[in-house]
Amino acid sequence: MTPTSAHIQFGSDGVTDLDTALRLSASTHIQCYIYDDRPPILVINDRHIRVSVTVPDSGRVTAADLETAQRLADAAARYLTDLERRVAAPGPAAEGEAA
Repeated sequence: MTPTSAHIQFGSDGVTDLDTALRLSASTHIQCYIYDDRPPILVINDRHIRVSVTVPDSGRVTAADLETAQRLADAAARYLTDLERRVAAPGPAAEGEAA
C-alpha cells in the first residue's frame, strides 16, 4: 500500500507547488466542524497530512461558496459511486484483493 504523501516543489521564480496524495484508510480521520458564528470546516487528517476545507471569508458564506461546495459534494458522490461499483464487481479490484 502506498501511504499518504506530500511533495513540495520550489520554482526559480519563487512559486511553490504542493502535490498531496491522500490514501484514505480506516485510520484516516474525517470530520466536519460546525460552529454557530462562522462557516463549517471540513478536516481530513491522515498521519502527517492534514487538509482543512472552508470558505475564503470566515465572516460570511456566499452563493459562490455554495456552488464550490456543491462541486465538492458532486465529486465525492462520484468517487463513492465508483468505489461501490468496484467492490460489487467480481475481479481483482474487489474488496480484499490487491489492485
